[in-house]
Amino acid sequence: MARGGSNVLLSFETIAERMDVTKRTVLDNYRNWDIPVVRVSDRILRVRERDFEAWVDARTE
Repeated sequence: MARGGSNVLLSFETIAERMDVTKRTVLDNYRNWDIPVVRVSDRILRVRERDFEAWVDARTE
């Protein structure tokens, strides 16, 4: 299991804050970056905290 994190669903705004980038940057690039998302509805996407932490860990040298 990934280090830390939980099943809490994070907004793209929160992801952007944690990455120190703009929300627009995350929205424009989440597919290319392969950030695992959860589709809450047709227009709402979220990221599980533990999936985000694992994604970051996989890209940390």
